Amino acid sequence: MLNSSENRKAPVRNIKKSPKRLRLRRLIVILLIAAAAELSIIYYESAHQIAGFSRKPVIELKGDDNLTLYLGDKYKDPGYTASAFNGKDLTGRVKVRSSAIRSDSTIMKTGNYKVHYTVTDNGQTAAKVRNITVTYHKPDPEDPDHGHGIAVCMYHNVYDPDNPPLNVDSNYISTDDLDAQLRYLVDNNYYFPTWKELRRYIDGEIDLPVKSVVLTFDDCDKLFQQYGIPLLEKEDVRATSFVICTKNGKSVLKKYKNLKHVSFQSHSYDMHKPGGTIGHGGIFTALTEEEGVKDLKKSIDMLGTSDAFAYPFGDYTDTCEEAVKEAGFLCAFTTEYGQVHPGDDPYLLPRVRINGGCTVDEFAQAIQPDTGSPAENAAGSDDSSAGSSAVAAENSSSATS
Repeated sequence: MLNSSENRKAPVRNIKKSPKRLRLRRLIVILLIAAAAELSIIYYESAHQIAGFSRKPVIELKGDDNLTLYLGDKYKDPGYTASAFNGKDLTGRVKVRSSAIRSDSTIMKTGNYKVHYTVTDNGQTAAKVRNITVTYHKPDPEDPDHGHGIAVCMYHNVYDPDNPPLNVDSNYISTDDLDAQLRYLVDNNYYFPTWKELRRYIDGEIDLPVKSVVLTFDDCDKLFQQYGIPLLEKEDVRATSFVICTKNGKSVLKKYKNLKHVSFQSHSYDMHKPGGTIGHGGIFTALTEEEGVKDLKKSIDMLGTSDAFAYPFGDYTDTCEEAVKEAGFLCAFTTEYGQVHPGDDPYLLPRVRINGGCTVDEFAQAIQPDTGSPAENAAGSDDSSAGSSAVAAENSSSATS
């Protein structure tokens, strides 16, 4: 029989934790937390650096970092390479962009620009920049395109074919036809020279791309404002509207003071009215040079520009031309048919009238740059357009401007 004392449970010893042991435990916990934090930092750094070298990809540019290029040329990149931290080739993943270079690699802006190169790998991006200066070609008589013509197209009104006005004639082009022509210019990478550039081209100071064209809209009527301007803005195409200042100058400037794509130039202050005996009978031809200059300077003061002028109704005399020069315009346009060439009289420049119903094919033919002397081109243009009523080959008596 077991002793009763053996059935008793041993008493639990109440061991008191000493302060020293508590401090030791706390220290161990702190050290463990610090070690874990350090390991986290090491892991993060190991994901981004190896032996002090960044895991960021690297881009190297070939050739010069600073290039001089020419308007209208194709951009041919000198080259570049890209690699990951471990040597993996990333060159095929590099993205190249520049605001001066179009999608087909054509350079269509002058000035100083940057070409940006970027590549991304493992969430990190490397970037490099090449500086480019874009300038103009100098005229080269040996170039087969030397002296090529530039079409300055002449339009008037624009209308919605779903809601046509009652008096539609050849001066009215539908939004469908105009949009198709603008789209053709954009898709074929045409360049839209400024008036200053066109004058320098005429003076033989610079060359301009063969695919250059200028768009003008006479009178700046309400239909052009309603339908033409939005299309030009939508397609990102530069154009000019010649404004009759007393008719709508103030309202146009107030409404469109921040317009990006359309400039407003002079169609005279108050000379777009009858009173002369030449051509279509515009009054400009009946005024003295002093009277003409006074009117023209008033239009310049209102519009704030003297870049270009369009003779009302296309009528002019030697006196009219002298008045335009004296007023300070860079160039002036008649309604005579033809393209603009180096050496032309900058104050009696022709235009290519685009009538309503002009198809894209007819339009493309009309703006195709010609070669040869201005006299030969003017003579040939009558024959080439004789079969088309959509592109006027001569200053028709029924046409107004």
